[in-house]
Amino acid sequence: MTLYLHARDAAADAPVLGDTHAREVMDRIDYDFARLDRLRGNQPLIVSRAKAIDDRVAKFLAEHPDAVVVHLGCGLDSRVLRIDPGPGVAWIDLDQQPVIELRRRLYPDRDGVTLIGASVTDSDWSSQVPTGRPTLVVGEGLLMYLSPQGLRTLVDTIVGRPASTRTLIFDTVARWVARAARWQPNFREAGTGFTSSTDDLDAAIRDHRKIVLVEELSMSAAARSVTRGVLGTIIAVLDAVPAGHRSMVLRTYRA
Repeated sequence: MTLYLHARDAAADAPVLGDTHAREVMDRIDYDFARLDRLRGNQPLIVSRAKAIDDRVAKFLAEHPDAVVVHLGCGLDSRVLRIDPGPGVAWIDLDQQPVIELRRRLYPDRDGVTLIGASVTDSDWSSQVPTGRPTLVVGEGLLMYLSPQGLRTLVDTIVGRPASTRTLIFDTVARWVARAARWQPNFREAGTGFTSSTDDLDAAIRDHRKIVLVEELSMSAAARSVTRGVLGTIIAVLDAVPAGHRSMVLRTYRA
């Protein structure tokens, strides 16, 4: 879905993200992407989220050209190509082994990029992350699929690694969204759903007093700013309600 919506945005007259790599990858995959067209209403949210994260990653690397970036649950996302980090950056794309194998087939090798095939809740992967350098950890569209215990394990693993400075960027959903998603036809068809929420992230973060929330961005507000027409009106109504405004948020933490 994410790849498809990125490609749709790139083909728009005024793209938000402009991910041309998504279309190139889609063209190499034998899959009926037309079946995902029913999900196009999610496009403003998905591309606004990716753009907001890209902007924050680019800013971090401008300040720390020797940084380590860990992209958790990277899927087929082209972030490393969109950001195009400098030679001093160590970039790690991490996902389940079958995803990493597919990624190797679809994306060219790149200097400074390491691919790790592992579950994000398996702490062993962290031993492959360079230590003692400014570190940025990104989890996009990931935390809501982890169990509360899995989310806690992930946070413990990230914070347990030595780094001169550490920044975490995660998006997360409200509890009511996690519950409502159980009835979403696309999730039911895929046999998946949301199993944790912003409350669960809060609980995991409370275990680490040195982690400080430095920014929270409403994704409904971000999507509202780039959407017009009927869909824009629907998003505006959602965003006008406090529970809707915080239905999905992008958080930046510093440890």
